[in-house]
Amino acid sequence: MRFKLLLIALIMGKNIFGSDSLSYYLVYFKDKGNSTYSIERPWEFLSESSINRRLKFNIQINETDLPVSTAYWESLKFGSGVSLINKSKWLNAAQITCDNSKSLSFILSLPYVSKIEFVGSVPKDRKPNIAEIAPSYYSKSEKLKQSKLQFPNDSFTPSLYGQSYSHNQVINLPYLHNRGFTGKGIHIAVFDAGFNEAYKVEGMEDLLDEDMVIRDFVDYDNSVWEDDKHGANVLGFMKTFAPGKYIGSAPFAKYSLMRTEIGAHEVLVEEVNWLIAAEFADSLGVDIIIGSLGYHTFDDPKLSHTFSQLNGQTTIVARAANFASERGIAIICSAGNEGAGKWKRIGTPADALHAIAIGACQNDGFYAGFSSVGPSFDRRIKPDFSVPGMKIKVASPGGYYNGNGTSYATPIFAGAFACLMQFRPLLKPDTILSYIQKSSTHYTLPDSLYGNGIPDFGLSLCRLGYWNQGDISDVFWSKKDAVFFQDVNLYFWSYTDQSVKITVRGKSKKKLKVLYRSKQKVEAGRWLHSDVLFLIIQGKGPKKSKRALKQIEITLETEHGSYVRSFAF
Repeated sequence: MRFKLLLIALIMGKNIFGSDSLSYYLVYFKDKGNSTYSIERPWEFLSESSINRRLKFNIQINETDLPVSTAYWESLKFGSGVSLINKSKWLNAAQITCDNSKSLSFILSLPYVSKIEFVGSVPKDRKPNIAEIAPSYYSKSEKLKQSKLQFPNDSFTPSLYGQSYSHNQVINLPYLHNRGFTGKGIHIAVFDAGFNEAYKVEGMEDLLDEDMVIRDFVDYDNSVWEDDKHGANVLGFMKTFAPGKYIGSAPFAKYSLMRTEIGAHEVLVEEVNWLIAAEFADSLGVDIIIGSLGYHTFDDPKLSHTFSQLNGQTTIVARAANFASERGIAIICSAGNEGAGKWKRIGTPADALHAIAIGACQNDGFYAGFSSVGPSFDRRIKPDFSVPGMKIKVASPGGYYNGNGTSYATPIFAGAFACLMQFRPLLKPDTILSYIQKSSTHYTLPDSLYGNGIPDFGLSLCRLGYWNQGDISDVFWSKKDAVFFQDVNLYFWSYTDQSVKITVRGKSKKKLKVLYRSKQKVEAGRWLHSDVLFLIIQGKGPKKSKRALKQIEITLETEHGSYVRSFAF
């Protein structure tokens, strides 16, 4: 008995906010309680769209997909001071609040309960009033929907992007948009702290469409327009469609909005909210989950994560991301903004085994000093990519302003990922990811600042098999307005089997001298990627000159022509 009382005292943790707060727990069950459901009859507990995604990717349904036992869930009601919040089938657990140690003792004594985990206390902050939406915004919503239906797919000129052109161009998004890949048909779930007045942003008024799915997993009032504005900012980088002013990375995708974050506090229960939202998103059949959220330090220091826990499979939210990924959902999340702080490292779920973690760079492609660094504790490359996130234009109800953060780099990438999914809807996210990696600046030399580097989504599209040109011929890939790291990588697609010669020359005084020369065979229909100039620039490749180079020239000689690039320093 004394042992049980001690155990309950440990489980209850410390309510750092006092009596005017709620203490949250996860109650884990040992099994699914002789469930009447069967993985042989998935239509009884999974939506059609969720089943179809599994079928598309040949993903097996297993026992973690079975619902939590109703009998187990109902039995928790008998504890005094217990409120049932939600349940997780993936963890086979119930989320509850409780203020009574005797009730926790009763629950722990149940033969089908394996453990109870304290996941933090949350103050009973006053919820903002739900404001009535002016009828004019519903009219604007219909007008925007019609405008999208009538818009020609090949009309994404630089002037059309307005304030968003600079950051979209760095990753070559206009190349995709002008070929009709705008995210149409792809379903994106956005997890955040709220979407305050997002429908007032010009180009996002159609958020008021009656088919829009909205959930609040914090207050459970299914209204997100009065909560934190962070989610509205994040969403704007993807969804906005205001021709001539601002175009998001996937303006024609389908979106569902889910509040999982408590804006004023940092508590472990937010990871549980993320988990439950991910299960709901799976039930909707979403293709992508984007969360510009990350966790490591909480208001209650005893619940904070250590770096050793960021091994991709320990934290609640990392496990949730892994479960979702195993079901064919692309998980895209921010690396974090701790690069210049004490923590410095990525947070979680950026560490998750299959999560795509996005760091931030400047618009010139160089590392943004605030962006969290990798690797993960188990030495995997993190972040995965570097995307513009410093002094980039945020779309808001009041206009456009400069913003910083990996939170903003992440949706730019996520929308571009959706555009590639639109082109290749039958490819698993991990397969699409591999093509993006091969089209990124640091692919052959990834590091803890850039990851695989700055992606070129136009090149990714072509590597995935898309061509839109006249006569078939060799292609020497050249991106318009390339940033430095993109320019020093050489990509060549060969129409025929042939031999090509690569020569790098450098000038330290007056004369160009050969630093590197190589002859290679290229097969028809295959890509050649030469990173030799990138390696020389990084000081890790063949370098015959000990003097500071003032100029470098790279030449590719093929059987059908030669191509030259020069760089002055």
